[in-house]
Amino acid sequence: MSVVTSASKTSRTPLSLVFVHGFLDNRTVWSPLIEQLESTSYVHYTLDLRGAGSLREDGGPYTLAQAAADVQRLIEKHQMERVVLVGHSMGGQIAELAAMKFPERVAALVLLTPVSLAGSQLPPEAVSFLRTSGGNSAAQREIRRHFSRNLPEQEIERLVREEVLMGVAAVEGYFDAFSGGDSAGNAPCSYAGPVLIAGAQEDPVVPIEAVAEMAHTRFPNARLVRIEQSGHWPHLEQPGDTAAAIEGFLSECALPVPQADSLDSVRLQ
Repeated sequence: MSVVTSASKTSRTPLSLVFVHGFLDNRTVWSPLIEQLESTSYVHYTLDLRGAGSLREDGGPYTLAQAAADVQRLIEKHQMERVVLVGHSMGGQIAELAAMKFPERVAALVLLTPVSLAGSQLPPEAVSFLRTSGGNSAAQREIRRHFSRNLPEQEIERLVREEVLMGVAAVEGYFDAFSGGDSAGNAPCSYAGPVLIAGAQEDPVVPIEAVAEMAHTRFPNARLVRIEQSGHWPHLEQPGDTAAAIEGFLSECALPVPQADSLDSVRLQ
């Protein structure tokens, strides 16, 4: 796990942004987006899911429930009181589950090109392509190229390095988890706080029409935004626009902590 903090020395409670990555990714996928967030009044937390990045050797279970429990433990460990959960793709499913289980701590929920919590039915060729990509850098590189539109090549290469590459067991487990979904996804989301849902104009994985339908049926009060010139990874393909959408949403919800006169920055490994 990595934690990046910018915490006020005053008694005000900071707003903690917890970033949950998606299938095949790791915590470093958030770096370009975090760099674009202008406010220094947030505390940023990124974590590797089990079997991903620095935890690639960790055993499972590689399930949505286990991942949501790990996010909850992170929140409790750092005694966060005002949390914004930011989840991408499968990470959106995990963030939603955590928000429903920990609503008293979650101030807002941000879902980027989210897979429906009810699961995703994919064509057989896509199932084979994705589920068998564990430990295969060439296959995972091709997946990112195929499902993105403006993903920089250096970002692709950074995510498929051998030392962070998601392995066979984790890929199979997480694929079954996100595609199977959770029964809670069959009803409107029970989390009652503010929600931002961002779809990408050129996302072939979760089309913008599917994101809009999800927002309408399960998050009727959510703010829905569209990220232009982006495929499935808007936080990598258009980090500036994605950061602006998030900060605009937080400002609209009156969630940011006012700028402090003195800030500390610490990175924990």
